[in-house]
Amino acid sequence: MIRIAAALAAFLIAVPPAVAETSWGSDDTASAPAAAADTAYSPVPWLHDLAQIKRILAEQAPNLEWSIRERGLDLVQLASDADADLRNAGSDEGARAVLRDFISRFGDGHISLMFPDEKADTALPWGTASICKGLGYEEEEQPDGLPFDKVGGRSIETPDSAVFPISVLDLPGGKLGVLRIPSFYEWGYYQYCPQAVAAVGLPEDGECGTECGAAIAQKAADLLTEAVGRQIGRLKDEDVTALAVDITQNGGGSLWLDPVARMLTAVKLKAPHLAFTRTAPWREALQANLGLIETDLASGAITPEERTALETARATTTSALAEAMQSCDRSGVWQGKTPTCSLVAPAMLYATGIFDYAAPGQYAHLNSAAALFFSSLYAYQEGLWQGPLYVVLDEGSASAAEHFAALLKDNGAAVLIGEPSYGAGCGWMASGDTPVTLDESRAELHVPDCVWTRDNGANELAGIEPDILVPWRYYDNPLQKVRRLATMLQTLDFKAWPAAGVRPAIGKVP
Repeated sequence: MIRIAAALAAFLIAVPPAVAETSWGSDDTASAPAAAADTAYSPVPWLHDLAQIKRILAEQAPNLEWSIRERGLDLVQLASDADADLRNAGSDEGARAVLRDFISRFGDGHISLMFPDEKADTALPWGTASICKGLGYEEEEQPDGLPFDKVGGRSIETPDSAVFPISVLDLPGGKLGVLRIPSFYEWGYYQYCPQAVAAVGLPEDGECGTECGAAIAQKAADLLTEAVGRQIGRLKDEDVTALAVDITQNGGGSLWLDPVARMLTAVKLKAPHLAFTRTAPWREALQANLGLIETDLASGAITPEERTALETARATTTSALAEAMQSCDRSGVWQGKTPTCSLVAPAMLYATGIFDYAAPGQYAHLNSAAALFFSSLYAYQEGLWQGPLYVVLDEGSASAAEHFAALLKDNGAAVLIGEPSYGAGCGWMASGDTPVTLDESRAELHVPDCVWTRDNGANELAGIEPDILVPWRYYDNPLQKVRRLATMLQTLDFKAWPAAGVRPAIGKVP
């Protein structure tokens, strides 16, 4: 059986911190300012890196055509400007700024640069901490949510509230429960890993190998999901009429977002389509998935229904692999030529795998569980909350957080409140984030490998529009934002919420 540790490693969809802090430059803004001149500065290695970045983007970037079309990019001029700016940068620091500015013009939240001196210390401590750090867990600094207590909200203290705060607001429309989810990056909730180690135990020799690590990661994921479930249950105990999930400043994470979303609604959520790139990582991933599906089909322990599902999965994966084996030369885009092919294969898959829906745990016992329906790897209760549901998002809601909001909205399961989201789209769905190291600066260039398309065919990279727009301003602090939001919340009519699966009406807002 594929355990969650190995499977989850390939599904990192968070916006890298370096990207999240970058302001997208418009095409008519001034070039990045040059730093103080360095007499030893040479533009030659930086120009080499620029050429390499251009080549990699043409070979791997799934949203390149989207950036040209939607952002009106002139790649010839863009590359020429970057070339000139590097020649005039005057210092290595200035050259770094030029390359980052060049990348920011594409408006793709998952394309980023990480220079060697910017990497975190990877030294591992001893004991349980060594195991957890080795599995990728970290103590992520998670942003605070909106201060609902400043607008009459009553905080509910539970053992899980330090991680997932909850509160209740008394509104004209009824009681509104608020659940804060600061991140969907499950490895950022470090505290659950030591608990998992204690629950799973270690081999007698004290060594934690692949099987041990997989068991710990699986248990940590279960503990994390259970904590969210308990907080939902606690809000139900408060007799709330409606529930709002605060994902403001939530920068994304992994596909853990999917089971969390399914816990919050009775709607059988249909996952959106996934389009993949015709690149080596996808060829390898699809080939590996096909092997796991064949292994399951060869088993005498599967049911007739499972055999039918596996045969469908085999046919779909075979077709997807044939698409991935094709190639597309887009190198001419830097000379202003329009590609005659597509790097992105047709959307034959879903964000959850071969199938867009499966009951909780339906395929969990199969080797190919992650390929069939990724959420089968998680233990969760579908429809734990079944009442009116709202999602509060802002410009800092990115990647997996955006996908969470879109999944609920497009299935008619939630109303979104706030402002347009960050616009990061899909990250890595083949073999994880495997950056390319630039020849000269040794910087790591991160490029995504997939596209999520919404029910109307739109690329999630465009961001998610709220149903109810809150007039937040750029300089509003959290107190100002929650005050403006509270005005909107006063208008909500929870009793008018429709039957499950019917898109809710927005109603009148001031």
